[in-house]
Amino acid sequence: MRFLSFQPVKTSQNQDLQLLIRLKRGDRVAVKDWYQLYYPRLLRHISSKVAKATDAEELTQDTFMSCLKHLPLFRGESSIWTWMQRIAHHEVADYYRKMYAKKAIRALSLDELLLAEPISDAHETSQKVTAALAQLSGNYRELLLLKYVDRKKVEDIAKQFGRSIKSVESDLFRARQAFKQAYLISDL
Repeated sequence: MRFLSFQPVKTSQNQDLQLLIRLKRGDRVAVKDWYQLYYPRLLRHISSKVAKATDAEELTQDTFMSCLKHLPLFRGESSIWTWMQRIAHHEVADYYRKMYAKKAIRALSLDELLLAEPISDAHETSQKVTAALAQLSGNYRELLLLKYVDRKKVEDIAKQFGRSIKSVESDLFRARQAFKQAYLISDL
């Protein structure tokens, strides 16, 4: 962890502005200076929010990449540090959302639910699935059909509805939970 040897330096508003101007011009030395100046501070900030050191390092790198990507949009109305903290906040939130989604996907698989009971009659199972789907809201039913019947990717579903991938993943999770409840209580 050679980066931890950097000593964070407090910058003045004028130094921040000069650094921002150099960064927006694409000055490679400015990028190096910016990285050396803010890496230790940002790593400490993210490490206080994430337990694993390797994840904190990766999130710090991701934050720098996001900052570079969004640099043209940064107007300099706040300090560079404040702006970087906001981006780091979003990176950490995404990290936890992804962890939660992975756990949820492992915990609730529609295939496992449908195959949990022995299938003695495919027609009966089909009726039970249809009845469970009928109990869902139109949005949940449509999402499940697009994902599991039409076999569309989440990215494609998000584009189709003009929504973010994360919001579609979240709704798919809720739809699977609702389906599971409806399926388990179905009396067919």
